[in-house]
Amino acid sequence: MNYNYYIIAVLVAVVMAGLLILARLKLKNKINLIYKILSLILALCFFIRYLGNDVLIRYTVELNQSSPFGAAGSTYALISILVIWFSIASNVALFVYPFFKNHVKSLDVVAKFLCLPMALISVATLPIVTYAFDGDLSLTYYWRDVLYAVETGFALALAGNFAINNQKNSYTEKEIVASIFIIIGIILTAIPTYAPQVILGYAPEGIVVKSLNSIHRMVIYGAFIVPVIIHFMFNRFDYERKRCALLIISIAAMTSYLYNFTLEGLSSLRNWPLHLCNTAMFIVPLCLIFKMKRLYNFTLFINVLGAFLAMAMPTADGNALGSATINFWINHYNAFYMPILLMSLKIFDRPKLKAFIYSLIAFACYYALVLVVNAYYGDTDFFFINSDFVASKLGKWAEDLRLVTLVFTIGDKTLTLYPIYQALYFSVYIVLSLAMWFLYEQVFITADLYVEVVARNEKIKADAIALAIHMNGRSLDEPMSLENVNKVVLKNFCKRYSTSDVYAVKNANLEIEGGQIFGFLGPNGAGKSTIIKSIVGIQTITSGSIEVFGYDVEKQPVGAKMQLGFVPDHYALYENLTGREYINYIADLYKVSKEDRTARINEYVERFNLSQAFDNKIKTYSHGMKQKVTIMSALVHNPKLWILDEPLTGLDPESIFQVKECMKHHAEKGNIVFFSSHLIDVVESVCDKIAIIRKGQILCSKTVKEITESGVGLENFYMNMIENGVAENNEPVITEGVTDGATC
Repeated sequence: MNYNYYIIAVLVAVVMAGLLILARLKLKNKINLIYKILSLILALCFFIRYLGNDVLIRYTVELNQSSPFGAAGSTYALISILVIWFSIASNVALFVYPFFKNHVKSLDVVAKFLCLPMALISVATLPIVTYAFDGDLSLTYYWRDVLYAVETGFALALAGNFAINNQKNSYTEKEIVASIFIIIGIILTAIPTYAPQVILGYAPEGIVVKSLNSIHRMVIYGAFIVPVIIHFMFNRFDYERKRCALLIISIAAMTSYLYNFTLEGLSSLRNWPLHLCNTAMFIVPLCLIFKMKRLYNFTLFINVLGAFLAMAMPTADGNALGSATINFWINHYNAFYMPILLMSLKIFDRPKLKAFIYSLIAFACYYALVLVVNAYYGDTDFFFINSDFVASKLGKWAEDLRLVTLVFTIGDKTLTLYPIYQALYFSVYIVLSLAMWFLYEQVFITADLYVEVVARNEKIKADAIALAIHMNGRSLDEPMSLENVNKVVLKNFCKRYSTSDVYAVKNANLEIEGGQIFGFLGPNGAGKSTIIKSIVGIQTITSGSIEVFGYDVEKQPVGAKMQLGFVPDHYALYENLTGREYINYIADLYKVSKEDRTARINEYVERFNLSQAFDNKIKTYSHGMKQKVTIMSALVHNPKLWILDEPLTGLDPESIFQVKECMKHHAEKGNIVFFSSHLIDVVESVCDKIAIIRKGQILCSKTVKEITESGVGLENFYMNMIENGVAENNEPVITEGVTDGATC
């Protein structure tokens, strides 16, 4: 072992430390830029050394005599493999640290408790590790071992500088947890692919990962379990912390994957990592570093599918702990779940259909490239389109397609293509990509539902706490607002849908007294249905509040719903039930006593002339009969608020008369009838008061009597309000319940 490497490492560390001290004193304003440049220089040294040549230690099996240290050197072999492993993790963290240190304080902990200790250990074990790399070559000054000594001294100076100049001595719980997760993630992914074989040896004979045997299936299951674990580890962290953690993990995994590549080998295109899944190891770090959304879309749709198919048909079917097998699974695990994690953790937005189409175009370019490279070199098989690897698994028909060849010459090269087979191969992959798009869409829908349910549950809990505080010891079943127990009140109600920046309704204020039939008028799209759906609890409230007989619609949703009955413009009934069964079902929901429901059912069956058909299935009813059943279901519990949204559509004149009589009768008992309609003559004949809404704003709230006494018919009044925003006499009138400058 060459102990002179200590001198190189220490000299480099001292010189670098001195230069860094000088830089902090003289170039304080540019110190962050200097850190970034030095980290990139360290990364360059690392990868030149890492790809310099093969290492002897990787041929060791269970620390035995095949180790460079011989049979007596198992301790040295163990030390060297652990130092190589943990120094990769430490160096990758050093590469990234300067670029995120101002945003991710968790990296300060990583620098102090991983990078600095590992730099010291790397320097201390220099003779052992260089011997593990090159055996007898390390006794002389072999270039790679010299570069490793320079690298360790460089890393020690940087890590020491980062740790010493970080004055923060206390960290939040979130920062500590994040740093622990980052350290765990980087160590697990930075493992050299030959480490299990070196430390544990080969698995018992017959323990292989292939042909969907039990081990193979367990490994595939892991590809779905691991990303779920990672997602929940980092999900609650901010964007930069998540991006930093995933970048460190992806670079560490890429480094581990590169163990069997050399700079000399990469000088030839045939040795490039052009297999589809191999490309993902480089695409993911690039996407994270440069935020390349289009490149990300390619890896999401193309690499993920390719990785899954490769895991189902693994080419590395050797010993389960062999370096080739570990390398295969590290590669394909990351190609499979890293793109998905980038989306689930919201590093990148969900792609649209246009992005998917672009990814297919990019895939076509990739396919053309490897088609040419495979044909040119002849002995390469990127993406398995030059051999019968896939065809042999599909059967004789697929192998027969390869019998059709196209052979031509370019210079001294003879190129062979399999046009039918390769065209079909491409087409099938495109079809599978379309299936991936469909699968992603279903996952998006499911995820949205999950997020919505979680958010709603959290809101319910928060509302329950707020309600308990507001009630101040009163029963939670009582109305929240005692002064409004006989009213429906909208206070500064606003509604904006999530996909729009425009308010559907803005600053709506209404106050409706018990005993009134209230008409709600406005053109299509004015916001009538939006307000009605918010009152009945079908959709959420953006801001403001709605009270139904004292019950807050948001904070007391059940109490508010118990006060109202709703006849929508588009009803939905359980049509395999009879009319009687359906009304009884609704009565059960509202806990209506048997005596009360029987009396009400009999009254409305007779009123609406349904006695002959009431015990038949609803699917046999006409449109008008179904409308009558909908009205009965809204009244069976005798609600204090009866809301009707265009209820007279499809009814015959007699039924219209009966509905109007029901409305009058219901209001006479002190209840509110809230009636939305385009039939102005009906509104004028039955309503006590009206409100007019246009473009999401309530223009006025006024009694019908006031309008008719002014000598203006309701129809003319309505048209002038909709067209001009003022009454026919052009005199703006501010009425109760109208704010924000609305006029009537």
